[in-house]
Amino acid sequence: MRSDHITESLFKMNIVHLLLKCLAPVARRFELQTKDPICAQKKILFEYLRRNKNTEYGKKYKFSSIRSIEDFQERVPFSNYENLRLMVERMAAGAKNVLTADRPVFFGRTSGTTGKPKLIPVTRYSRNKKAQLMALWTYYISRDHPGTTSGKVFVIIDPEVKLTTKSGIPCGPENGHAYVNLPAIIKRGCAIPYEIFEIEGYNARYYTILRIAIEHDVTTLATLNPSAIIILCQKIKRWKDRIIDDIEKGTLDQNFDIPERIRAIAEKRLKPNPTRARELRRILNEKGELLPKDFWPNLKLIECWKGGTMRLYLEGLDRYFGQTPIRDFGCLSTETRSSIPITDEGAGGILAINTNFYEFIPKEDMHKAERRAVLCDRLEKDKEYLLIVTTPGGLYRYDTDDVIRVDGFFNKTPVIEFMQKGLNAISLSGEKVYESHINEAINAANKGLKLVIKFFSASVQMEKPPRYIFLVEFTDDPSLDKKKALLRSIEDELCLINLEYEDTRQRQELNSPILKVARKDEFEKFRSKRVAEGAHETQFKIPQLVRDPEFQKNFIIEEEIFLE
Repeated sequence: MRSDHITESLFKMNIVHLLLKCLAPVARRFELQTKDPICAQKKILFEYLRRNKNTEYGKKYKFSSIRSIEDFQERVPFSNYENLRLMVERMAAGAKNVLTADRPVFFGRTSGTTGKPKLIPVTRYSRNKKAQLMALWTYYISRDHPGTTSGKVFVIIDPEVKLTTKSGIPCGPENGHAYVNLPAIIKRGCAIPYEIFEIEGYNARYYTILRIAIEHDVTTLATLNPSAIIILCQKIKRWKDRIIDDIEKGTLDQNFDIPERIRAIAEKRLKPNPTRARELRRILNEKGELLPKDFWPNLKLIECWKGGTMRLYLEGLDRYFGQTPIRDFGCLSTETRSSIPITDEGAGGILAINTNFYEFIPKEDMHKAERRAVLCDRLEKDKEYLLIVTTPGGLYRYDTDDVIRVDGFFNKTPVIEFMQKGLNAISLSGEKVYESHINEAINAANKGLKLVIKFFSASVQMEKPPRYIFLVEFTDDPSLDKKKALLRSIEDELCLINLEYEDTRQRQELNSPILKVARKDEFEKFRSKRVAEGAHETQFKIPQLVRDPEFQKNFIIEEEIFLE
């Protein structure tokens, strides 16, 4: 081993040792607090109320005179993003002291239920709170898998900044923001420089990521969505010879459209590496294919989501990675991080009682006019709840639209697992498509075509990658060209309405949608069947978004239209 590699290995070992030593007391304190979670919850709630009592929101709901959790629940209403949109837009335009006393330094951008993007304020204070939780999550990984940083850490993220607000505050995907703000000592261990993720063409980006990562001894692979891992593994088969040639020569294939600025950053790090190229060719000759389990034999851990629909992809990882352990990231969204997985088993994590204040609405009460909210000490094992959070970033009794399940308890604190977005949404790959998105898309798509549609419904088809299917019955018989135009227009409208849908389609984490044309009178047969089963005839309608992949089997499909 070269002396510089020995020095780097010793450096990384010292970092892990230091991390464990510094964070062990924090972990012990956290675990002690899990024995009385309500005490910790009350403390964090009143920390946020005191901090923000003089904001517009705090004055409106008299934070300064709230003396108990019961006072808080009686005085402050449930909220969602649409309730807060105007206030957040004012913050984005530069207004101060609206929801939080702290000035936003970033806005996490994600799609809302109306199709308008959500901007979630991130302050230095809220970012530090999330960072503390991330450090605790990292502690448990380092404790259980001390070799995760002995080589390179391969992280897949979105670029940080896509836009700025009127007042010049950056906004974009929060995972990119977090990557940019990693401490320098952590960045040193990352395989991929941030700038690579700014390559706009997805094939060029994927190729560059793989070309750099495969050359390294990767010991940790981390990305939120396991489907991204599957996509990269599938592309290795296509590009293996080009990647090996590039590694041998120290080059980056000129056939990919990579901005000169980014190409220069990448090529600065590249040197001819014939030894690694020979090793990769040997693996290819012996095994007949190039798989991560063979060219990254020291990979210790995969970090990604494991709950909800992500299970579909986990089944496919064994082929590429053998029995490499996988740990869930926990309940994580732009708005909040809510759990800390401390084991590789399952997808559950301990409720992060020191980061947010939580309330839970039993799933059966989600759409009732009077929704009862219970605290974390009243949750029941194996039951599902809608997650309500009060956060350090200025969200109060905020409906996350996340349904979680209680897997069990750590001491007296719930272990929760993400199950799905609220009952009116589907998120196969992080895209969060709402029924309102589908409604808006189909209506906009058909404006110019003026097709007579008897019924329309979107559903899912669980392939690898999965795709949306659009079930339709026409009153007349439009031409094939018009059907294709409808499908293309629906796809285009969805991309305009929902940023995450557009991104997941471009990343190829979602396959292209299919228009499935039902035989005449299939809708009437289905309606009659449902009425016979007890549905109210005058109120019955087919929902425009259906989560069940089996739903399409209710109809005889005459024709399938694909995007070219």
